[in-house]
Amino acid sequence: MAEPAFLTDEASPETAAPIVALIQDAAAVATTHFDQLPVGEEASVYVTLTARTGYGTIPLGMWGFLRAADNSVTLAGATQEGTDG
Repeated sequence: MAEPAFLTDEASPETAAPIVALIQDAAAVATTHFDQLPVGEEASVYVTLTARTGYGTIPLGMWGFLRAADNSVTLAGATQEGTDG
């Protein structure tokens, strides 16, 4: 059997908006954490967002963030604009 193909395509802005909003919320949590560290210290953090429902609290997703020595924060595994991911 042939190996499966892995395909990447860009979602429409309308479809992606709720997920992008979750990632931005998680990034705010990560940035708050990183702001407590000494300037220039490299670090990584995983942020899990949850939601309360009538059935209990459920996880919505977990995202990893990296802070570089220049204090820039990136989403772990994200590709940069203009690159083939």
